[in-house]
Amino acid sequence: MESNNMNARARKQLVAGGALGAMLIGTVALSSAASADQVGDDQNVDVSVEIESTVEPGNLAFTVASNATSLSEGESSVEGTREFTGELPGVTVTDTRSGDELPEAGAAGWYVLGSASDFENGEGDVITAAHLGWTPMLATTSESGLVAEGPEVDPAIEGDEDTSNNVGLVDKELLVSAFDSNEVAPEGSWTANAGLTLRTPEDVPGGSYSSTITLSLFEDMF
Repeated sequence: MESNNMNARARKQLVAGGALGAMLIGTVALSSAASADQVGDDQNVDVSVEIESTVEPGNLAFTVASNATSLSEGESSVEGTREFTGELPGVTVTDTRSGDELPEAGAAGWYVLGSASDFENGEGDVITAAHLGWTPMLATTSESGLVAEGPEVDPAIEGDEDTSNNVGLVDKELLVSAFDSNEVAPEGSWTANAGLTLRTPEDVPGGSYSSTITLSLFEDMF
């Protein structure tokens, strides 16, 4: 029995001693770590991530349905002239702005202007831009009524007596406009086009002529 008791005590001592040893080992290890010297310099790892925004900022912009159009000859409405007609491709203005991105109500409006270069052929013949006119048309309905097409601009050669608007597309002429950017913005988009009329003298030199109509979108503060 004593031997068994001794063995039991021995086992208890062994266990206790082992635990103490473990504690001592742990203490030594901690002490050793606290006093360790760093070997070499720190090494850095940069972490980067590309996060695509799910909120697109709004903007005011415009697109043109095509970058080319053509004119074909028809019966002239003015005696002693030749007349060529066609259509300006659709011009769509979009406004995706909201809230603080928009000007204050009544503070600004946007508009699209257009002008043409002279027609020229490969032989050096020129038909000035004054011979080209247009009749703007709003292809979409503005619910607010604040978006409208510009006035008709006649070619320089015109049969009626009123020549106040027979200037052609020499200068920047109005195609479409909004009278209040803030008020019309919820409508989102608007499309306008224009009938084109080139009127020339009957004796115009033949050839393949080309011109460029330049369209620009502006927004002005009132």
